Amino acid sequence: MTLTLIWLIAFAVLLFLFLKRWDVSVSSILDALLPAVLRSEDDRWVWCPALAVLGATFIVRPVDMLFTLIVIGLVASIGTKLASWVMNKVDQH
Repeated sequence: MTLTLIWLIAFAVLLFLFLKRWDVSVSSILDALLPAVLRSEDDRWVWCPALAVLGATFIVRPVDMLFTLIVIGLVASIGTKLASWVMNKVDQH
């Protein structure tokens, strides 16, 4: 129960801060990181809750989040290397 309460408080605080600072910093950072396909006119109501969930989860369970990021990084790295190797083996005319 305590972890849930901490998570809810962290989520509410982070959501408030992300929504408050959207025009100043969060929007410009996401515009720099995201490709044009993932951007729309009203990204605020999608990205702010998503970032707040990630931040609150990182506050409550930082080791789990770190391990998840490491696994995602390894899978992406292996996938990139494998795709590069396959493209080199493909006979391109």
